[in-house]
Amino acid sequence: MVQTVYDEVASFMASMNPEKVIAFKPSKANQNRLDFLLDKQTEKRLSKDELNELEHYLMLNRIIGLAKARALSLVSA
Repeated sequence: MVQTVYDEVASFMASMNPEKVIAFKPSKANQNRLDFLLDKQTEKRLSKDELNELEHYLMLNRIIGLAKARALSLVSA
């Protein structure tokens, strides 16, 4: 099975300290910013820069989600 770059980064992150990866949560400020961008996107009012920022948040969310899944499998193995 071919791994995407997301898979490779997630596996690397998960192998460092699985418990810390599982426990990771964004700061309140970053979560508030993401919520703001998502709400604004729903209203179709994002600027080009805000859309780019939201896409970066979503990409990081995907990588962290994959890392958490791999970390859980390492801890439960």
